[in-house]
Formats: sequence, C-alpha cells, structure tokens
Amino acid sequence: MKPIVLALALAPAAAAAPAPTSAPTPTPAAPVAAEAAESEIAAVEQEIARGIAGLRLPDSPAPYQAVVYVVRAEVLSIDGSYGGIITDVLEDQAAAGIDIRVGSAERDQTGVFGQDGAWPRFNLSLLPSAELTRHKLWLGLDQAFRRATGTYAQKLAILARLAGEPLPPDLGPKPEPLVRQPVPPAPTDAIDREGLRELLRALSKRFADHPAIDNGDVFVQVLRSHVTTITSEGVVLHEQRDRAVLAVMADTRALDGMHLDHGAAIHLQELPRATDELKKRGEELVDGVLKELTLMADAPMLDDDYDGPILFAGPASAQLLASTIAVHTGGTPAPLGDNGRVRDFEPHWQDSLGKSVLPAFLDLEDDPREGFGRLAVDAQGFSPRPLTLVKNGVLQELLMTRTPNPRRKESNGRARLSPGLAWGAAITNLSLKSKKRGSPRKALEKELLRRAREDGYEYAYIVESLRDGNILGPVNREGATSYSTGRKVSLPLPSKIYRLDASGKKTLVRGAMIAPASMRVLRRIRAVGQSAPALPLRIAPGATGGFGAETGMDGILSNTVDVSVSSPDLLLDGLELLVERSENERLPILEHPLRRGQTPPPQPAADDDAE
Repeated sequence: MKPIVLALALAPAAAAAPAPTSAPTPTPAAPVAAEAAESEIAAVEQEIARGIAGLRLPDSPAPYQAVVYVVRAEVLSIDGSYGGIITDVLEDQAAAGIDIRVGSAERDQTGVFGQDGAWPRFNLSLLPSAELTRHKLWLGLDQAFRRATGTYAQKLAILARLAGEPLPPDLGPKPEPLVRQPVPPAPTDAIDREGLRELLRALSKRFADHPAIDNGDVFVQVLRSHVTTITSEGVVLHEQRDRAVLAVMADTRALDGMHLDHGAAIHLQELPRATDELKKRGEELVDGVLKELTLMADAPMLDDDYDGPILFAGPASAQLLASTIAVHTGGTPAPLGDNGRVRDFEPHWQDSLGKSVLPAFLDLEDDPREGFGRLAVDAQGFSPRPLTLVKNGVLQELLMTRTPNPRRKESNGRARLSPGLAWGAAITNLSLKSKKRGSPRKALEKELLRRAREDGYEYAYIVESLRDGNILGPVNREGATSYSTGRKVSLPLPSKIYRLDASGKKTLVRGAMIAPASMRVLRRIRAVGQSAPALPLRIAPGATGGFGAETGMDGILSNTVDVSVSSPDLLLDGLELLVERSENERLPILEHPLRRGQTPPPQPAADDDAE
C-alpha cells in the first residue's frame, strides 16, 4: 500500500520557516457542524451509488463495490536542535482516497503486483463541503474505474497462463451490520504549540553536554486525525484519534569513520502538554540516547562472524517479534506478477497453519481489548476478537482481513488503516506466553555461555535493542544494507549489542549485522526470561510493514498504526551475526565546535587497520 502523498506527510525541516516565539498560539478551528459533516457523507454515498450504477465501458466488467476514505487532520511538527527551533509547523489537512472493485467478489482486479492499493487520492476542503466533495468524487470514481478495468484485464491474462489450483475468492463476506455511528463532536482543546516549542528548545540544549555527538534533533509531532470510511455496502465508520510522539535522533562518527545513529521515542495517545512530568521524561530520553550513542562510537568492532546462540533481552525481544511475527502471520496471499505469485511478498507463515512454528512450550496471543493497540472496530467494519495465533507451538490462526486465502475465507477483524491510508493486516496487542517457568537474566546468560561453548565459542552475544527505522528511517551507510533472496527475513541492525565473555564481562560492540534468516529460526527459542513487559510501538501495517519498515519521522504518525508487543527475554539458536565491512568516509577536518578545544585521540592512518 502506498502512503497518501497529498496530505498527512509532515513537512521536512527545510521546507518551513520557524514561527516566531512571540506569535500567538492559534486557536482551534471552529467546531464542525454535525449537519455539514452528515451532508457530506450523504453526498459521498449518493456519488458511490451513482458510480456503481453508471460506470460502464464496452467489454469491461462493471463495478460491484466502492470505498471512500475521508481524512481530516490537524498536524503539528516541531524540530529542535542545539537550543534552536528548525521547524514549527501547525496546519490543517484534508484528503480522500477511493478504492473501487470491478468484476465480482469471486474475481476482481485486486491482488496484482504494483497495482493493488494504488488508489486515486485528492485534496478536500478543510471543512466538510458536500458540493466540493461530490465534484472530486465524480472525477475520482471515473479515474479509479478506468484504472481498475485495465488491471482486471491484466489479471485475467496472467491467470490464463498459469496452471495449478484455482485461486480463492478476492473478497470475503461483509461484516455484520453495525449501528450507524454519528459524526463525533469536533475536539475543542487546543494543541499546546507554544509550550511544546519551548520544551524542545530546552531539551535540545542538552546536546551541548554531549560533545562527542556530531548532530541531533528532538522532535514533537502531533496528529489529531478523523478518518471516515464510507462503503457501497452501507458501512460508515469514524475513527477520531489524538496521537503524538516525542523523539530524539542523533548521529556521530567512530574514530574509524563509521557513521552511527541512535534514537528513541515516547509514544502518546493523547495531546501532549509541556508539563514537568513530560519534561523529566524528555530529559531522560535525550540523555539516555546521547550517552548510549557516545558509548557506541567508542565501542570496538565485532571481532568476527558468529553463528552461536544469541540472547535477545529487554526491548530487543519484542522488537524481534514485531519484525517477524507481526509481518509474517498475515493472511493476505502474495500478489500476482507477470510470471505468477510474487512469493517474496507473501507472509511466510501463511502456509504453516496446523504446523509447528514455535517451541511446544510457547503460545502466541493477539488481544485487541486493552493496551496500546486496542481496537473496537477494524478498518472494514469487523469487531476483532482475541486470537490464539499459536497454541503449544502450533500455528492456529492468521491475521485476516476480507481478503481470503486457500485456508481461511473470512476476516477476523485485523484490517488496519493508518491516517495516511497505509492499509493491511496488522497485530493489535501481541503477547508471547511460556508454559514453563522463565529464568532470571543471570541464569539465561549462564545458559547462553554453555550453549556457546557447545558451538565452539568462549563468548556469546546479547542484543538489548534493534535499530528503530520507524524513528531513524533507512540506514545511512551502504555497508549496513543486506540483500536476501528466497524465503528469508531481513532483520534490523542490532543497536545495543554486547559481547559476553566466559568471565561474565560484557563489552558493548558495534558493526554487527544479523544475516537474513528463515522464520523457522523461531522454532529454536531455547529458553525465555521471567517477565514480559508490553512495549508500545508504531508500525506500518501489511506485508511490508512491521518494526523494520523504516518509515522515519516523516511517516511515524501518518503511515503507522498503534500496537504493543509483550515478550520475555529470548535465547535462541540459528541466527548469524556478520561483521559489517563497509568503506567509511574520513572524519571532518575541523573538530566539532562544542568540543571546547578538546584534543581528539589520534586517528589511524588511511592504510592502518582500525582496532
């Protein structure tokens, strides 16, 4: 699914001028009259019905279903760095997207590689306007219909060349009728723009206390969104949310020139206020990231490739599951390409129903009722129920939308839609549970070393966090890019990784990559920890989403959904650590201006080996 491009993409820092500190805080927009909103919805329903009845082309299928997504949002983006404000933008945005299906539920144009989800999108008026929206829909439905008929013909041509079993239907049963939701009242509380700006100014000044850091920013982003889904089947859904993030990003260079970055975030589901409590949390966040990055830059490189056991501890265990299970338990089949199914885009567990995918002592549950990922109604109008995805290590269920596969025909309410119209199956609140008693960290480390010795190593590795690309974006160095073919999963880079020696000494290292691996590696979880705290995350939905999606700060609110993952520490075999062998750039000629005349350690000559 492509993210919306006309709206809900936060402005880059270079594109907007900072607001003066003396400028008054804008008052919130006047509450939208319910009558105007209902009038616009009625206009959309009328245009949908007119399109279903009247859109026709010779020798082409007629439309049988249409969905219109209307998004209105208030977006605040503030970027502070070294005590200055780079970006301070508060704006209202409005846009819509159209999904129209031609043919029938048995066979329509969806599921074609490169075409599925390429919905026509357009801007709307900031306040509901039945006249403007009707006009936009008239053009949008026509465009969507023409595109759908072309894709339908392409799909039939592909299917005519393929052998094998017939495909499952393209659309499953519709949801049970819901009581029509009224338009929710517009919020009246204002975003604390001025307070948050001053908070970021204060937090970003703390970079001066960490002169080893080359660059850094502190961000506040707030997205107050109202998404209305209107279908030709009579479904009208409203999702109104306040979501925010306070994040810090920083980067620096090691002495050998390796570029390193680090980041972390506080995820909120309400409007943030510049309170003393948030300031304290922000100070801890900034100081923690900068201290850790300084230690990473000073850390030695990974000695050599390693294929012994690894302990994923703390946030890393939940991040591992959010990079693998959150993506590969989806039920949407692989899209069709010119040569058949593009299996690289099919969730890897889809063919594993009834098979062992985890050790027998582990269960995996997804519960939408409470937690950071709570969900009352999914994006297609289904009420999600708690799912036991894995029982006694055996895969029982998949995350299903209305798109069937050969084993599952109906939705179980896991269709998720981001405010930027990124769409797909996703978890809600995922929990890994063990039937056998977990071990304390010291016992896990002892078991880790024992297993490492069996593999011929006198040391092992502990990963405490993975690099969060949903904050940091893509890795900014070529040597960290991994390529894989076939049914392999590429995992994010280890962010905090320690070498554990036989004596129990832990040494932070850098330059480690996790080799692409099969999902079968999760069957090699050998031991687990005692506690499983819930980790709130924002991940992109669908087969290309998850923790490794690398949306970056520009898309962390608009192109993601809220989830949580609970996992104990995980000791597992089967993963391989590789030394990142990259060509690094030379360090800057002049020293950092905040290093206050400190004498930097001597740099190795260009032909010397860095230790």
